[in-house]
Amino acid sequence: MLVTAAVAVVTLWYSSVQTRQANEQARDDRALAKEGQITDRYTAAVGNLGEDKMDVRLGGIFALQRIMQDSRRDQPTIANVLATYVRTHATKPPAKGSDVPADVQAALNILATRDITRDGTFTLDLHAVKLHKVGPVYRSPGVFGAAFGSANLSGADLSDTSLRNADLTYADLSLADLTDAYLFHADLTGALLFRADLSGADLTHADLSRTDLTHADLSRTDLSGANLSDADLTGANLSGTDLSGADLSDSFLTKQQLDSALVDGKTRLPASS
Repeated sequence: MLVTAAVAVVTLWYSSVQTRQANEQARDDRALAKEGQITDRYTAAVGNLGEDKMDVRLGGIFALQRIMQDSRRDQPTIANVLATYVRTHATKPPAKGSDVPADVQAALNILATRDITRDGTFTLDLHAVKLHKVGPVYRSPGVFGAAFGSANLSGADLSDTSLRNADLTYADLSLADLTDAYLFHADLTGALLFRADLSGADLTHADLSRTDLTHADLSRTDLSGANLSDADLTGANLSGTDLSGADLSDSFLTKQQLDSALVDGKTRLPASS
């Protein structure tokens, strides 16, 4: 009887091991099949980016977006592909009276609304792109806010662009053209805006704390209610700049600059002024 019981125990153990191994093998097979499917989808999508027809290119862009959503580990690679696509297809500003091409706008929207927690080592590089008058970016219906934190946008043309509520923290916007851009409530904390042209831009209630604005053109810029605490405004053009209600505490600028701007009783001035 003891022998029978022992045999039964061994049989159950062996059956359990076999079942576990079979389940593990099935799981591995499914994972391998999924990887193969993703690879095939990726190859087809990238191939569509080089087609002549706009609708085919758009199909490839949106296919890449779906893969990026389905496969967390593939996001950095796909984001790099889309950023390269924008850089190579936005080397010249749109023709007068024309909008940014639909494929460039779509790729930009996907980059701007991606889940940044999946970025890994990816850093958005859109230097020197010409995105004049690019449309607003929505993270969800009716909710603005582009994810451009730490992005390289140096020398980019973002004039007359809508970037309301955008995350541009620590972005490199040196020498960028942001004339007449709509940056209401945008977060530019720690951003580099050296010699950037922000003339006529709307930066009401924007956060520009610790921002480098040395030699930037802020003429006619609306900075009412903006946070400019600890910002470096050395050599910046503040002619006609609206600083009503702005926080300039601990910022670096001269009395002459302030005299050329518009301030009111709610403007918080640096102690040195």
